[in-house]
Amino acid sequence: MAAVRPPQPPPHRRIRWFDRYRRAVLAGGITLVVIGVIGVAYAVQRPDDDTGADTGASASGPASSGAGSDPSSASATPAPSASSSLSATATPKPSPSSAVPPAAGGPWPNAANTGVPSGTKLTTYTGPCTITSAGTVIDAKTVNCDSLDIRAANVTIKRSKINGAVSLDTDASGSSKWSYTLVDSEVDAGLRQYPAVSYGNMKVIRTEVRGGGASVQCGEHAISCTVEDSWLHSQLIPDNANWHLDGFLSNGGRNIRIRHNTIACDPPTAPPGEGCTADLALLGDFGPITDVVIDSNYFPWSKTSSYCLYGGDAPSKPYPRATYVVITNNVFQRGPNRKCAAYGAVTGFNVNGTGNRWANNKWDDGSPVPPQN
Repeated sequence: MAAVRPPQPPPHRRIRWFDRYRRAVLAGGITLVVIGVIGVAYAVQRPDDDTGADTGASASGPASSGAGSDPSSASATPAPSASSSLSATATPKPSPSSAVPPAAGGPWPNAANTGVPSGTKLTTYTGPCTITSAGTVIDAKTVNCDSLDIRAANVTIKRSKINGAVSLDTDASGSSKWSYTLVDSEVDAGLRQYPAVSYGNMKVIRTEVRGGGASVQCGEHAISCTVEDSWLHSQLIPDNANWHLDGFLSNGGRNIRIRHNTIACDPPTAPPGEGCTADLALLGDFGPITDVVIDSNYFPWSKTSSYCLYGGDAPSKPYPRATYVVITNNVFQRGPNRKCAAYGAVTGFNVNGTGNRWANNKWDDGSPVPPQN
């Protein structure tokens, strides 16, 4: 395998026009795409409520509550059919990886405690790949949609395996009233430049996400984004691609809550000069970074990342100052070079920024991690 040189900071460049073109095509309309010289980045988004999904909802009927959206805004048409044909049982969970050590009070999210619960019998999902019925619940399904496109309020996906991406386009008209919760599930997005789970008004709970150019991305128009108790890892990049990857990414956003996750950017290979921006990257490309909580997460060492965490401040960005970013109680793995990534654990965090706070962040040996290193 060729030696990997992580991308130089400031890193993150995304082909945003191409991303929006792809999402417009998926919407099924005749779209006029006017392309100028636009910057680069992704856009992911999520909902504002910090609670988990209601896992007691029925397998095909409307959910009683959602992820921070207005239920009255969407029609109450019946949920799409999710009839079963092929039957399978979820593979038993392996034991936790030694690379993810136990935390005080319990293990970090890993293969043993995220994804489809052991013993769940999965059947093939036969409903639409574009969800337009409010309150739709997809439960215990294998979903073979290249992209499961959410265009309704209070959608719940639980105990399911998604062989593709999950997306809610927060740039689309009316998207502020759409929302979804992804809980106790597994997303395998495969090789694609787009994120595996995006772009907002969403909750991701106890879910394993792998593949894609980023595991989870939250966009600047998202109402809220929550990721809890989840495992983000194993992004993919072609041998000759000019991509930068991330575990979690926001190129501008607010009301972001990232709590008790294992967030890794660890593609198996990367071309020389390419690879990961960070395990977690906050970058002010398309909007300000504000009202963000990053608490009690584990950031494994990455041989392909510039840093393990970008904190939102960058003078070169259109929105250079992040505010109300609270980063607390996280653990950074030192790794072989003792830095967590190529250049250090953290960059771009302004301790003097309005409302910003850095407290009790530690290396895996218990020593403190300073906000710039």
